[in-house]
Amino acid sequence: MLYEGSMSFWQKLFSNEQHNEHKNQIACVENDFSCKTNEQLLEALSKATDEEFIIGIKKVLVSRGYSRKELNELQHLPLQ
Repeated sequence: MLYEGSMSFWQKLFSNEQHNEHKNQIACVENDFSCKTNEQLLEALSKATDEEFIIGIKKVLVSRGYSRKELNELQHLPLQ
């Protein structure tokens, strides 16, 4: 039983690390793209294939007044 408890601890730790890494990558994308124009962001969004890029770009556009519905109509992943 002690072994099973240790496994769940390590699994949780690894899961949290992956989640934090994912959030950090999104934050980096937001920071990198915050100086771009809306047109540049929309163009980058239309070409993006990486989940972190898509989410980060969408977050910047939402902060600039675009609706989630508008952005989701571009057939990309929804904001998380």
